[in-house]
Amino acid sequence: MPLYEYECGVCHRRTEKIQKFSAEPLTTCPHCGAEALERTITAPSFQFAGGGWYKDLYSSAKPAAGGESKPSTGTSEPAKPAAPAPAAAPAATSSKD
Repeated sequence: MPLYEYECGVCHRRTEKIQKFSAEPLTTCPHCGAEALERTITAPSFQFAGGGWYKDLYSSAKPAAGGESKPSTGTSEPAKPAAPAPAAAPAATSSKD
């Protein structure tokens, strides 16, 4: 449900109210009781930032250091790290006593 902000035309105090879209707007000021409450236009409480989303609902890749962007893999799984190199076998020493 959206959060609406109202301002009284008499006392100029502001009131916030969570209401359904279908609910009637408030008209009575809760502070002074006057029938002069009006809904105000306010900024939304969220902000879109970044490169956006492709039509397949996966986010766009961030540009690499060279200015080129990586192609999207189409999965939401993180990339797997490379397998570590196998340990070198100890050198066989042959010492005759």
